[in-house]
Amino acid sequence: MRPVVASLAGASVVAVGAATVWAATDRDAVSPAVPTAVSAQAAAGPKLVIPSNFPDPGVIKVGTTFYAYATNSHGKNMPVASAPSARGPWSILAADGLPRLGKWATTGRTWAPAVTRRKDGKFLLYYAARNAALKRQCVGVAVASSPVGPFAPSGSKPLVCNAPAGAKQGKLSPEIIDAGSYEESSRRYLLYKVGYNQYHKPSFLALQRMSADGLQPVGKPKVILKQTNEPYTVEAPELVHRQGEYVLFYSAGVFSKDNYQTRYAVASSLGGPYKKAAKPLMTTAGFGRKVNGPGGADVVWDAGTWRIFFHGAILVGPPPKPDPSPQPKNLQRGMYEADLRWSKGGLPYVQ
Repeated sequence: MRPVVASLAGASVVAVGAATVWAATDRDAVSPAVPTAVSAQAAAGPKLVIPSNFPDPGVIKVGTTFYAYATNSHGKNMPVASAPSARGPWSILAADGLPRLGKWATTGRTWAPAVTRRKDGKFLLYYAARNAALKRQCVGVAVASSPVGPFAPSGSKPLVCNAPAGAKQGKLSPEIIDAGSYEESSRRYLLYKVGYNQYHKPSFLALQRMSADGLQPVGKPKVILKQTNEPYTVEAPELVHRQGEYVLFYSAGVFSKDNYQTRYAVASSLGGPYKKAAKPLMTTAGFGRKVNGPGGADVVWDAGTWRIFFHGAILVGPPPKPDPSPQPKNLQRGMYEADLRWSKGGLPYVQ
């Protein structure tokens, strides 16, 4: 759990897990039954805060310091960066936050980490890695006493390797990736992607209740979103509860192309049904090509401001800038930060 609490105009705001919970005393107008997107990129736009390869960022705030975690790069299973504020300056730390994977996993594909803080003060990491026996991606868990690690794997087996009911594609074997974390009323949940990209089949997002310590599944998982009209896939789930509604942010498209984007869906209950927005939240075109492939987003409450962190394809060097290629040949994904705002109807947009 992220123990970040603030008060604002009679409302209590609590940042938890890989999501943020808003417990408000005053409620704005609710979202329509089928949400429509607000123009997301009309304002000043995002800032490139880590101008080197730092894909699929997961971000938390502990005290006054921000910490970010990325897919394997910089010679590490899990790079960790820190900053005194959302907009930096950010520094990538020398040590590997996850120097050792679970016994079930092999190195080289440690993807999309999600870190949260438990009530006992320890930090919980969900990560995807390649299962050595099954030769496909699964989700595992690790624990640390510090937000910078080192995180120690828990258990000799991964948490999730198989598709839940409602997310099966015949006898095809799924990849389980893109873990997210959410906590509400002392209940902890794991979100993840059930993917069939290599088979060109639709992907799914699932929700699994976890034990209080976050180390064991409780009950059966539930499918909360299925790929329909999105380009190529759905992945990178991030869940926010705000003013009585659940907002599920997710990515779609091909991560290595400029059609990669961030979308969202809204529900009145945790398990759904989730109604997809008519238009994406963030796209390459919507940002005037100033960001290429905005995806892998994470949302953080920061003392009165909602922040959204995500990656985009960049050209490193002096100075770093967005890679304009439709499909960058040497893919480098830097981390961006922007303000996440909400319309009077409760719909998100990026500023």
